[in-house]
Amino acid sequence: MKKIMTLAAVAALVLSACAKIETIETTGNYSASATPNFMYNTKVSTSSWTYSPIKYWPNQIQAGNTDGQPATAYQADMVSFFAYAPHVAATASTGAVTGGTDEGITALTSNATAGDPKVTYKVSADLDKQVDLLWAVSKGATWTNVAGTTNTPTSGKPYLNLQKPAIGTAIHFYFKHALAQITLKAVAAYNQVAAGGTAQDGVKITIKQVELSVPGMTQTAVLNLNNTTADTPLWESASGSADLALTVSGSNINSALLDGGDVAPASQPAGVTASEQNVIVDGKYYTVIPKATSTTVNVKVTYYVSTPDSDLLKGYSRVENVISKDVVFSSGFAAGTKNTIKMVLGISEVKFEAEVEDWADGTSTTVNLPVNS
Repeated sequence: MKKIMTLAAVAALVLSACAKIETIETTGNYSASATPNFMYNTKVSTSSWTYSPIKYWPNQIQAGNTDGQPATAYQADMVSFFAYAPHVAATASTGAVTGGTDEGITALTSNATAGDPKVTYKVSADLDKQVDLLWAVSKGATWTNVAGTTNTPTSGKPYLNLQKPAIGTAIHFYFKHALAQITLKAVAAYNQVAAGGTAQDGVKITIKQVELSVPGMTQTAVLNLNNTTADTPLWESASGSADLALTVSGSNINSALLDGGDVAPASQPAGVTASEQNVIVDGKYYTVIPKATSTTVNVKVTYYVSTPDSDLLKGYSRVENVISKDVVFSSGFAAGTKNTIKMVLGISEVKFEAEVEDWADGTSTTVNLPVNS
């Protein structure tokens, strides 16, 4: 009998309480013709690692027996485990994600599809639709079944061909990031090249908008949960290479940095300081399908410098700055990497030096008033 199980789990980094496990049970080594007929898209709570309905290990762990029956009547059952996170509800017959989402995790292989379990993913430019897509591997710890036979799963790959273990034995999933992360930070440089210095006289730097243009990024791809290279996600069927336009503005900007409009500096937030801060609210970030080649990202930031000034009608000056610059990621965006663009917003004091010109000699005329005789 062949059985497949897929687990969908959510990593500790994600504040979610669901996971998915899929398993394949076979009568020999992992078979590409098997379908997930033991567990399919099983949701697991990461707070306690519980799921329902409970499944029990197949008891038939070795071929043959001692009662005279032929060995072919007693095939050893093996179970292979695959897992991804976060869990999404899907229609078993098609694998289509319920709810009709067209970004993030959009589809799974169906319950009737034989072979490797797969997850279809589409990149989103919407910060509220970012997904930390994960898949599970083993770390190569020896697996021992109740008969004492051992199996050492390949470290960095899924758990393949496991048999019933001793009571209480748990499968330890190590979740790895299948996508790359892009995030933004900001820091001020007051009267110096590097970050640091001190703002004078109540000056504040506030951010209105940051735009990123990331060229040549894959829009949609399929993650095969049975990765062939240890600790490396197996992405297949990449499509839709295009420039990815990402805009951070409004409520998506950290409230401590967000420009408050045409108001006095005292009514603005603290703004960008000499201490590095996240630009995106709540530590959010963008996730992209990995890219192995050098990529030049254009960064465009719109920010304001506000200065109290009682000599002006409004009582302050407000200067808009729109700065654009290319940033090169020479190694591209590897899976599992956090790629940070740190914007150093430098401002320099307007300083004055003065010199008063000496008086030059002009024409001297003598006038006798009156003329003495």
